Amino acid sequence: MRKIFLMLFIVCSSSLVFSQDDSYKELLVEFMKSQGTLETMDSTFEQLSGMFGGMVDKKKLDAFKKEMFEDLVDVLTPIYKKHLTEQDLKDAVAMFNTPIGKKIAEKNPIIAKETMAASMSWGMDLGAKMQQLMN
Repeated sequence: MRKIFLMLFIVCSSSLVFSQDDSYKELLVEFMKSQGTLETMDSTFEQLSGMFGGMVDKKKLDAFKKEMFEDLVDVLTPIYKKHLTEQDLKDAVAMFNTPIGKKIAEKNPIIAKETMAASMSWGMDLGAKMQQLMN
């Protein structure tokens, strides 16, 4: 009898943990959407797709993006959970729903794209300067 109660306790406890994890993941996705992360990812995928000359089928690319995003959320959830509570994420989502928050979220993909190009140029300059120091 005790074994049955123990098994029920373990099953109930694990399902509670999974539902809490799912709740956090859903909130994390909402946070990522509100801050423009999805648009930035889409922009990145479009750039990568363009590098392959449009050789990737659109349906396959969309399925791949969805799978990669879900994998990313799985990887990021424990990191965010370690540093931010659900209330923190809720507050951040609320902030990103303000006018300035919406502007930041809207501009994030553009800033990320421009930052990537600027960083590459800066990195090449840095590499050249480092080589000069070694001579």
